Amino acid sequence: MSLIPEEEFKRPGSVNLAPMVDFLFLVLAVFATMAVTRAALFDTEVNLVKLKTEQEGEEAPAFNTAAIVNISITEDGRYKWVTEVNEFLLSGTDMIQKEISKQQALGLLPQEKERIKVLLHIDKEARWEPIVQTIFAIREAGLQVHPVYEPVDNSL
Repeated sequence: MSLIPEEEFKRPGSVNLAPMVDFLFLVLAVFATMAVTRAALFDTEVNLVKLKTEQEGEEAPAFNTAAIVNISITEDGRYKWVTEVNEFLLSGTDMIQKEISKQQALGLLPQEKERIKVLLHIDKEARWEPIVQTIFAIREAGLQVHPVYEPVDNSL
């Protein structure tokens, strides 16, 4: 007769998964917190701007800024940089950030980012993914973004 029962010498037949479940929960919590923090940092202060037509006898909104940048998102998710005389396609959101930096370096845009307003013209058939990516890219560049909508004329 032994002082230690035979069951104590046998290896357990199963693996304890409780520590692994705890670890996975902590990893999930960290990534969820990072995603929420990124969204909270970059989607605040997004104001919708309504452009009024000349038929209404009112002019477009006036911003107290030195420069207004017009960026358009087409129906198929392509990006356009729109100026008074020309528009050209940009291959992605990183190109938007590079174009803003390039224009600041050339002196076409002011160095003070508070003085630059970005008007984001969105096609009503555009998907949400390029819209959100553009808003995040502009906010990461330190600029204010204002999505623009034009009222629909139902009289046609």
